Amino acid sequence: MISMNNTLTDSETLNLLLVSCSGASNTGCYADRAVRELAESGRAEMICLPKVAIDDKKIIEKLKTTTKKVVVVDGCPLNCAEKIMKSRGIDNFVHINVTQFGITKGKTPLTREKPDEVTGYIKAIN
Repeated sequence: MISMNNTLTDSETLNLLLVSCSGASNTGCYADRAVRELAESGRAEMICLPKVAIDDKKIIEKLKTTTKKVVVVDGCPLNCAEKIMKSRGIDNFVHINVTQFGITKGKTPLTREKPDEVTGYIKAIN
């Protein structure tokens, strides 16, 4: 299990671009929920992983040239999001996997606490 102190207030904007697995498993749901909550709060920006996968030049250029920290959140040990990013020549990111938080693919039911733990970790990356 990973833990980091979250020293940001809930109103501070994060200097982050977030990319998430949104896979069909519970772990993909955890990854997506954590990233989506930060994006929907207006504190960070979420990038569409399928646009990277289909070689959307505008999104890829944005990811390659951003001054923001890019955080890629995968849901399971396959690390599809990380692989998609690297396949497009993007390697300037911090990679995390929700399994690092004690979430087991196909077993850990979705709770409120685990996405909060993941978002807290992401906020501390800022």
